[in-house]
Amino acid sequence: MNEQQSTKGVAMRPQTTDGVAMRPPTYRSVDPCGYDMPDGMPHLSKGRKRCTAITVAVVLVIALGIACIVDSYHKINEGYVGIYFRHGAIQERVSAPGVHLMRPFIDDYVEVKIRPETHRMDPVRAITKDGIENTFKEINVITTVMKDKLIFMAKKFGRDFKKSLVYDRVKEDL
Repeated sequence: MNEQQSTKGVAMRPQTTDGVAMRPPTYRSVDPCGYDMPDGMPHLSKGRKRCTAITVAVVLVIALGIACIVDSYHKINEGYVGIYFRHGAIQERVSAPGVHLMRPFIDDYVEVKIRPETHRMDPVRAITKDGIENTFKEINVITTVMKDKLIFMAKKFGRDFKKSLVYDRVKEDL
């Protein structure tokens, strides 16, 4: 039987002559299943594998927790209120300015301006009953939204309710 076959998986001791090593030792590792591992590969015991798995799990849980906090934190600016949507459906909740938290990955919010707002409209062409064409070049519209009516208007006319309720109606009336 060959000397290397008989020592498979066992560290070979260097042959010595008068206490001087003839060649450097060659170490081969064998995993618990009996497979030869290449030189230099670390041997993972069951305890080390378990520790690695636990560490990976803890890091993933911490990363998920941080992602939830980052997604749920939001700020509503002064002069605005926040309306909330859950899976695209508007909720009955309206939040005041400040820092708020919402359900991560489920809820979404939109800021709506409630203070008086001046909007300059594009030029509007109009024709009178007599057939005279007139162009209104500078139309300013001032709008204010009542906080208690906000959810009703957003449900009935959509997120961009000012456009359909105010700006489109001004063009129609002219």
